Order: sequence, then structure tokens, then C-alpha cells
Amino acid sequence: MKLGRRRFLIGGGGVLAGRRTVMTPISVEAADANPGGVLSSLRAARPRLLTTPAEIATLDARLAADDVGRRWRAALLRDADRILAQPPVDYTFEPKRPVLLPTSREVLRRMENLGAAWLLTGDVRYPQRVAVELRRVGGFRSWNPSHFLDVAEMTMAVALAYDWCHAALAEEDRALARAAIADKGLVPGVEEYRRRTFWTQATHNWNFVCNGGLAAGALAIAEHEPRLAATVVEASVASSRRALSSYGPDGGWDEGVAYWDYATQYAVFLLASLESALGHDFGLSATPGFADTGLYRLHMEGPGGKAFNFADGGEAVRHTPALMWLARRFGRPLYAWIAGRNATSTGTGIVWFQPDRKAPAETGLPRDAYFRHVESASLRGNWTDRNAMFVAFKAGDNAANHSNLDIGTFVLDAGGERFAVDLGPDDYSLPGYFSADRRYGYYRMGTRGQNTVLIDGANQSAKAKARIVGFRSDEDFARAVADLSPAYSGARSVRRGVALIRRRVTVIADEIEVPAGRKLRRQMHTRAAIRTDGASAELKQGSATLHARIVEPAGAVFTVEPATAPPPENPNTGVVRLCIDRIASAGPARLIVAFAAGGCRTRPRPRPAGRLERLTRQVGSLRGVSARDHGHGGLAFAGLQAEKLGARLFDVAFGAAFRSGPERDRAGMFRPANERQRLGELADRGKIDFCFVHFSPFNGNIDTDPPNLAVADADAVLA
Repeated sequence: MKLGRRRFLIGGGGVLAGRRTVMTPISVEAADANPGGVLSSLRAARPRLLTTPAEIATLDARLAADDVGRRWRAALLRDADRILAQPPVDYTFEPKRPVLLPTSREVLRRMENLGAAWLLTGDVRYPQRVAVELRRVGGFRSWNPSHFLDVAEMTMAVALAYDWCHAALAEEDRALARAAIADKGLVPGVEEYRRRTFWTQATHNWNFVCNGGLAAGALAIAEHEPRLAATVVEASVASSRRALSSYGPDGGWDEGVAYWDYATQYAVFLLASLESALGHDFGLSATPGFADTGLYRLHMEGPGGKAFNFADGGEAVRHTPALMWLARRFGRPLYAWIAGRNATSTGTGIVWFQPDRKAPAETGLPRDAYFRHVESASLRGNWTDRNAMFVAFKAGDNAANHSNLDIGTFVLDAGGERFAVDLGPDDYSLPGYFSADRRYGYYRMGTRGQNTVLIDGANQSAKAKARIVGFRSDEDFARAVADLSPAYSGARSVRRGVALIRRRVTVIADEIEVPAGRKLRRQMHTRAAIRTDGASAELKQGSATLHARIVEPAGAVFTVEPATAPPPENPNTGVVRLCIDRIASAGPARLIVAFAAGGCRTRPRPRPAGRLERLTRQVGSLRGVSARDHGHGGLAFAGLQAEKLGARLFDVAFGAAFRSGPERDRAGMFRPANERQRLGELADRGKIDFCFVHFSPFNGNIDTDPPNLAVADADAVLA
């Protein structure tokens, strides 16, 4: 095809395969010769984007190997057949924004599924329909470069259609696709690189989407536009290297799980296209943390399938098709298991399908995880029970892309329900939604919309960065501790510890030191129906019940308030806040709450006469302190069944819990083991609902008795 003369100038330098390169002015005309360099190993055989002829030759066998593959194949063909009966896409913006992205994504979905159906079946109806879509989008006046994600996703869609259906397309349709990719995709892209537009320097999702789409377009038409294609490939590799470093050191992603999905899908589009078309990816896939990034996706998901959706993310996140490619590339059958839970997949998920899958329990994956760059952690009861307890929380960077002022926020699952919820995003078309001066005035984006600490009702600092300073994962005790102090102006110290005790009880402990007189609030958003009784609360949602108990301070009570936001914001219908309010006094203050699921009591059962006196004497003799009733039942008698539990056995076990020195380990779980085991056995048989004991470092007194099963030192939660 004869092309008009084009001239591009890209300033700055790039990095290819670890060496610096300088990009100089490039004059581009129609050319037949491969200029060498980055395209020197370009493969002629098609398909060459995301897959190869050799991989397609094994596709039927891989899909036929198990039920998931057969189900995915059937679902894909059904969807491709539905597309045949639909009209081609229109040039349609979002209702409230001049954004073409929904149209671009619909075109990509159609091209993926029609293209994969053609590769699977050889049925010419599918590429014939692809040609109809190509003519439509090739005739669009532009692909909306003012919002470059639109261009990138449309370029990706047309590149896949051109490459996967190449053999079945008429030359006229091929030429139209090549011209559209070059003129509406790559030429505007080179201008973006030349101007060093923000996404070319960014380390978030925009970088991968734009670079991935443009690189795929360049590789699809490289024989016909060799210099333009080489320019784009070199620029995309150099630009994306910076963003890939955001996966380090352990695979986390600071935009949250929803944007992890978006970013990672396009990061894989980029790397897989380079690998399949050129035979290598310039070392990009070796970036530290990238091989482990599927673990982040899994650990940030609760037992019921809902994500820890901090930032602009929803609770429901797909099982990213790119996980199938990651499973093959890094030999991680666990990643294929994550993706394989979907009832269906996209065309790319189909061509990457891996029948070798292993569940977390099969791989011995730890139940708890801490991701250092993101500064988020999750703790769970187990991998196999959807009713298991799960808690995830974060410190992190309030200035991260799509971030809210949410340092310290958490979600909590129990009994198959999400009890502590993150409200997720609001309408992106709200005025100033993405501007720092207005964004945090919206309820869901400011600190008042998070499950964290508020001081005087004010927002956290928008530039704050906070770290998790302690993490521990043992069989019966897991905890993470974050220093939240940088988020609160004027605070001397704010620390939050989150612990999972005996894999059944979640304890969230805050230690706050601020000037006297400041208003402290700790809150949790929930969709549950709540009944409060002073320091106790019962939350019901679906068929599940969650009990909450204030362990500290004495006299604190729960209140319930609406979480209503004014129009035009999301009104947060059905959501309330469970709150604790205090006025700071001199010195550090503690707010400690324990949560337990199921039928566990939040108030102690009646105790036999005389037991309190005997145990008070015994505890006093062990530690030289006097027991004090804080309104929660006093000593650790919670759930004691008077008629069936002998005083001697209970006294011995209780005394063991208070032993000091080498018999008490750093996690706060108590020795000797046989005595701890006897308490655990009693708890498991329903004799004791909970035995939770700690010594306050501020007054030397003994506080006890949140609900459910455990023996632990609450100081360990903040250790």
C-alpha cells in the first residue's frame, strides 16, 4: 500500500535489553525492507500476536483435556455466534464523558472471540464478521486520542483481528486494517512518545494499556510499516520498563486489584506479543516481582470471592485471562487455577488455556501474605472453606494512582459474607473526580468513607505514605502492624495492628497518641443489620452473624450511624457505620475490638459463685496485680459452663496463661503446650467461648473477654 510521507521525532532515550539507546529523528516512507534492529527476528508465520501456529496446533487438545477447557470452548463459540447476529459497533462516547473506551472494549471483546472461534473451527463466518467490524471502526473519524486509552484498546482490537484472521481476510480488508492501525493508532502514539505525555512516564495502568496496544499494532503490520513499527516497539519497551518495576519486589500493585487486572492484562499483551512475534521480550518478563504477581491477585481475594477493593475498585473482579499466560510462562499451575474458576473466558484466555492447574492448598501456599511495595496484608482462616474468617488491610501511599485517603482501612469476611466493606469508586464523571483539590471532598474518596481512624473528623494527608512495620504468620496466630502516623497531622503516633487468632477471631487494635481533647473516631462500614448493647454488637447479614466486642477502653460503646452521601454522589444505600468515639486524654489511648463469627456469645455466661474470688487470688499470686472488672466480665471467664468445668482444671490452665519469662513466647500464645492444648480442647467442645488476656502497658491491669475461641496476649497484636 502506498503511504504518504511521515516524519517523527522522539526525544530522549530508551533501554533495550539492558542497554541505553538514543532515539533520533526518523523519516518514514513506504518500505519493503526490514530495517533490522528491534524487528530483526520478526516471525513471518501467523498468528504471531499472543500465540503461534505451534501453540494453536495444540489448542484443541488442551481444551479437551478437562471440563474447564470444554466449558470455555463451548461458551466462546456461543458468544461468537451471538456476535454474528448483532449490528456492528457505533462511534459512541460514555454518557457523561467524551470517552470512547466502552466502544473500544466492545470491539476488542468481539475481535478476540471471533478471532479465537476462527482459530478453533476454521468457520469462515467468523472472519467474515471480523471484516464487517474492521470496515466500521476503520471508518471512524479517529479513535479519540484525547483519551489515549481509547486509541490503545482499539489498536489492540484491530491488530488481533488482522493477525488472527489474516489468512481469511480479503486483501482490501487487510489494507484497510493496516491503514487504520498506522494512521489512527501508531502515528498518534509516536506523537505521544515525542511529547513525553504523562502515560509514557507513568508507573500505573495507563502505561501498560497504551504501550501494550501500540506494540501489538506495530508488530501486526511490521512488514508494511517497518520503520514506524520499529519506532513504536522501541519506545514501548523503554517506556514500560519503568512501569514493570512497580510489581517489585513481590508482585503487589498499588492501584488495587481491579486496576491490577487491567494493568496486568495489558502488560501480558505487551510481553506475549513481543515473545510470540520476535521470540523474546527484551528481558521485561524477568523484572523482579512480575513472576509472583498472581499471588497478589489471590491473596487480596476473600473466601467468598470478593476482592479487597481499596482505591477505585469493585468487590467483583474477574479472574484475569492473562493468568493463563503467566501460568505457562512461569510454570505456576496455581495461576491457571485462579483463572479456571471463571465460567467463561475471553479469546485470549482460550488460546492461552493451560489444563495443568493446582489449588492453593495443593501448592502449600501460605494463608497469610504481606506485600511490601503496596504495604498491604491479608490473613485468612484457610483456603478451602468459603465461610472462613478473612481480614485484609493496608497502609500504603495516599498519592498512588486511583488512591483514596484510606491508610489503615480494612475489609473483613466471615460466614461467607463481607461484613466490613470498602465502598469502592464513585462516578468518574463527578466534577473534579480525578483532581486532588476536589476528589477527597467526596465521601467515598475521603477518610470519612474508609474503615480507619479519624482524628477531629479530618482527612488524612493526601501525600502520606505509611508502612507495615511488623508481620507474623504462625499456625494459630497471624498479625500485621502498620505505623499510620504519617497520615495524621499533629499526631504523635498512630499504630494499627490486625490479628487473626486461632484462625477464628479477628482483633483490630489501635494505639493513638495525640494532644488531649482531640476527637477520635474508629469506624467500619457495613451492609449488615446491627444490634448494639454497649460494648457489644451483633451484625447479621444473609445467614451469617458476626459478634463484635470492645476490649479496650473501659466504658467505650458502639454507635451506629448512616453512611449517606449527598447528590450527585452515590448515596451508599444500605450501608451504615459501626463507630467508637472518644475524646483523647493525656498519653497513649488504645481502641481494641475483637470480631468472631457464628453463634459465639458476646456476653459472658453466668459464673458459679466463688469462682471469681478463687481466680482473683490465683492471678494476684502469679503476677502481683489485682484483677479489675472493666464492664466486660472481668477475668477470662467468658463462656465458662459452671456445671461441667472443674475449678482445678480451669485454674491451672488460666494460671499457665499468665506465666512470664521463657514459658511465654513472643507471639503471646502461652506455654506449656499441654495446658494450652487443654484450654483449646475445652473451647472446641463448647466449654469456653473465649479466653483472651493481656496486660495493658499503661496501667498494669488485666483486660479480658472479647468473644470466641483463643488464648492470646493482646499486646502481641501491636508488637
